[in-house]
Amino acid sequence: MAKAKDAQSLPAGEDVAAYLDMPPERRGLAKAHAALLSRTAGRIAVDLPFSADVDDFRRILVQDAKP
Repeated sequence: MAKAKDAQSLPAGEDVAAYLDMPPERRGLAKAHAALLSRTAGRIAVDLPFSADVDDFRRILVQDAKP
């Protein structure tokens, strides 16, 4: 529980998951994947009509986020 609290108190510019024990190459891949998902989610949110619901968003995100 203390680790999660420490992670929440990190300044915005620092590594968000620094408390996780993982090799640097895996951390790099995880960051790249998170960036891909973030860009895709942003694009989908802009393109979806207002009548779309969370299921529409989720379905399109899963389709578009595949490399």
